[in-house]
Amino acid sequence: MKKISAIMVLLVITSVVSLNAQKLGDFKPKDDSFKAKKLNEGNKKLYIANFGINFEIYKEAVDEKKAGGFGRSVKNAAKAKAAVGLSTLEKEALQAEADKLFTEFVNQMKAHGYEIISTEEAGQTDTYKGWELMTGPSIGETDMTGILSIVPTGYSFYYKERNAFSNKMAGFQKTSQNLSKELDDVLIADISLIYAFTEIGDDWNVGNQAKVKLNINYRLASNYTFSDEDTKTSLTSLVDKSKQSVALSSQAIFTRGKLPVGGSAEAQYIGAMKSDLEIGGVLEREKVVAFSTQTQATATLQNPIVVIRGDNYSEKTKWLEPNGKKYAEGMYLAGSKFINYHLNEIFK
Repeated sequence: MKKISAIMVLLVITSVVSLNAQKLGDFKPKDDSFKAKKLNEGNKKLYIANFGINFEIYKEAVDEKKAGGFGRSVKNAAKAKAAVGLSTLEKEALQAEADKLFTEFVNQMKAHGYEIISTEEAGQTDTYKGWELMTGPSIGETDMTGILSIVPTGYSFYYKERNAFSNKMAGFQKTSQNLSKELDDVLIADISLIYAFTEIGDDWNVGNQAKVKLNINYRLASNYTFSDEDTKTSLTSLVDKSKQSVALSSQAIFTRGKLPVGGSAEAQYIGAMKSDLEIGGVLEREKVVAFSTQTQATATLQNPIVVIRGDNYSEKTKWLEPNGKKYAEGMYLAGSKFINYHLNEIFK
């Protein structure tokens, strides 16, 4: 399944009841700050340059072995593909929980005395010249297969180059300090939350097999690489470098000011995690495995010429059916834990 047509069809609206509260795994935060105390100095204005909520609903992974031979033996090529997707998410529930995360963040900043700068004001800066504006509420596809992005209700952001949702996935790039300076050294917020439910497993003892394993594990990802087709790397496998791949991370970055020399920020806080924050009680931990064994033939005196025709191929696809409301609630709880911790660090 190379592409997903009408991917929004997967966001099925179902009637469910609220079950027990979700359980989160161990939260292991980390931060890197530069003159963090100065973040709260100066004017009490904030511009939310990015509040990105991105989540995976489909993943495929591929492993290949090349045809070849050694001595009198020959092998054909083998390829294996595993794919897994979510089929029962609730669009309204996801949007509502995203809205809740955004509203609580805004309210917390206001409670600390911050005035929120409008997109209209920010749009007058040179930094945003030629950029496009997008406004929520919305849930839409990115240009990465199987990745959706949520824009909270009442939130607008500027983007350029890649499509709007993918621009959110990439975060706010390196323009925070420029924007802060143009807006009279206001505080710039760049929040990015990355949710995944698969991870590629390792298996180095595959011999003449093409083999791929996807582990199911719903979580707020510290770092994760989303790709159209993730091809495992080994001495005997081909890696298709033409496939699109983007490395992402969950971060809460706050920036203020710009130094006159060098262009670095005057003060910055980068909040992240040491490891993924697991979300329990939604998806069972399981594995989806596909493998294909190379056919091998060896020439003998009686049969001096051997030929293997065709390649071996194996594919396994599985669709999961989580409780849509619980899935959305887990998204909120993990995101709230992450954001609240880093806000508390800033306002200590």
